[in-house]
Amino acid sequence: MPDLQEPIIAIFGARAVAAAIMTLLMLALHRNFRKDYLLHWAWAWLSLALYAASTAVAIGLEIQYHLAVSHPARMATALISGVAGNLQMVWLFFGCYELIRRRPIKIRASRFALTGASILGVVTALGGQLRVARPEDLIDLTSSGPRTILYAMVFIAGSIYLLQIRGHKERLGFLLLSLAFALWGAQQIHYLVATALHLLPDVAVPYATLLGFLDLILQSVMIVAMMACLLQDQSEASELATVEIEHLAYHDALTGLPNRPLFIDRLIVALAQANRANQTLAVFFLDLDRFKDINDSLGHNIGDQLLRAVAERVRRSVREGDTIARFGGDEFTLLIPRVERIEDAATIAQKIIEMLKIPFIIGENELFVTTSIGISLFPNDGADPETLVRNADTAMYRAKEHGRDNYQLYAPAMNARALERLALENLLRKALNQNELILHYQPLIDLKSRTVAGVEALVRWNHPDMGLLYPAHFITVAELSGLIVPIGNWVLRTACKQVRHWQRKFGYEISVSVNLSARQFQQPDLLAQVAQVLEETGLPPHSLELEITESSAMQNSENTIYTLREFKALGVRIAMDDFGTGYSSLNYLKRFPIDTLKLDKSFVNDITTDPSDAAIATAIISLAHSLNLDVVAEGVETEAQLAILTREKCDRIQGYYFSKPRSIQELEAYVAEHGAIIVR
Repeated sequence: MPDLQEPIIAIFGARAVAAAIMTLLMLALHRNFRKDYLLHWAWAWLSLALYAASTAVAIGLEIQYHLAVSHPARMATALISGVAGNLQMVWLFFGCYELIRRRPIKIRASRFALTGASILGVVTALGGQLRVARPEDLIDLTSSGPRTILYAMVFIAGSIYLLQIRGHKERLGFLLLSLAFALWGAQQIHYLVATALHLLPDVAVPYATLLGFLDLILQSVMIVAMMACLLQDQSEASELATVEIEHLAYHDALTGLPNRPLFIDRLIVALAQANRANQTLAVFFLDLDRFKDINDSLGHNIGDQLLRAVAERVRRSVREGDTIARFGGDEFTLLIPRVERIEDAATIAQKIIEMLKIPFIIGENELFVTTSIGISLFPNDGADPETLVRNADTAMYRAKEHGRDNYQLYAPAMNARALERLALENLLRKALNQNELILHYQPLIDLKSRTVAGVEALVRWNHPDMGLLYPAHFITVAELSGLIVPIGNWVLRTACKQVRHWQRKFGYEISVSVNLSARQFQQPDLLAQVAQVLEETGLPPHSLELEITESSAMQNSENTIYTLREFKALGVRIAMDDFGTGYSSLNYLKRFPIDTLKLDKSFVNDITTDPSDAAIATAIISLAHSLNLDVVAEGVETEAQLAILTREKCDRIQGYYFSKPRSIQELEAYVAEHGAIIVR
């Protein structure tokens, strides 16, 4: 019956061509939109194209050449048709899953599903071929009852699920896709019924040729549904991007907290409400103490994790209606919209301080963090957001000046001090650029020879109006502003250059001690800077002694040990300054690769009158010598102090008894008079 056979072959061919075109279209869309579900759907359409083409070939082989079912060509087309038909369904549902869940299908699950579908296709293709007795048998040459039932159940179940999802998201694309799945499932049931009918005696299905047209129509519905899903997915992605942009505009990307603009907006609203209700509100300004040291020593990744942990801990410390925001860096602000008493604000601040004292475990690091907090109150300390935040910031700096790890309530006098501090910072910055800083050198006397064994470089500010300023006048501002790092680098370079000049000019075996601030010691490029200075000035490494304080050494003990070992490998000597005033244990003293202990002046002052100070000084000297360390006693001012230290065999003396810090010319005269260790 050529009139039936040729249209059926043509329809399957048309379906194959349409499916191939859809494969190319899906691939093009995937390259443009980078949506994985489009790639899955491309595989689904390719599978459908293979199914339709192999079915058309199978019909042609049967009609044209009357090949037996067992013929290899018939077997090959049956296998391709069976496997491709199953894979089409799997790939189709993979795409729907990724569209709905917005996450990729698991590789293991996808391999299992594809392998299972392929095996099922092979089994049904080999066992479900029907011997063609009449042209009507061409309704479905390779499908079998169980597989058709499975197809119908899967598509109908998928349709119901898509309807449920659509109910939650109001998506037209899901509705069309659900309709396409329902029609596809109904068509499978229709195929099953038609197949069963034509097996009955004297029963024919006269509209067999129309079934191919119906399949082609269902393909078109599926195409429209997929396009609708893509358009709505893009629309939703655009909406989500808009929401995300708005969120990022008003929230900190690192911590998720409100940022400065959102905090100010909420503060404006809270001020209006507080003004109407005649209430008090509080603004807190928090700054983490020495956070930059952690960032520089452990890296920005650890620093970022610490900031997130701090933000979460502070968030848990306040009420739900309060606003905690990140202003930038390690600065946070807190809005308490209603405060009954000033004491309540103080209680909240103390609670935050205590919460942050609990160690943070970041990776393998146990970190200790403190914070300085400033508090301003409406209406006493300001009536607008800018003033309240500025005054809270001023109070925070006051807390840092009082030793950090505390809170301060704003007082009007703080503004004057803040302006003075800002002015001093600007002048200090200018002084560094205009060479107003100078070095004085205090001799270190060797007790055995009573000659100059070395000098300590001490910075001074030769202010054009106020004269010579000592570090007590400006070092705190330098630390808070970060200027301590360039100042420290300048001191190191200048001192090394000057001492090398003395060595060459007079032949002195004189060394120089340079103090490293805690912030300078945490600089990642400090070792490279020291090495560069030694190379440029020509100073032998053993002639340079770097002094670190006990407290700065203990901030990150493991990192300190590593850094000190690097300096030792370079040949530089290490001294621990202010020993006995900090909190290091003897275990760390043993592990630190140091050369010298400097006995703090606080123990030397009363060494002749206080038995406790005398015992401490004696113990430190004995301990140092047992560890093969030299001892330098600071602040020696009397003959009696010198006598005790000489008796205890202290190695070197530093103090006004021998000499105050001197200028270059004064020191040269002093050395000429008292002598220095000569290079042999």
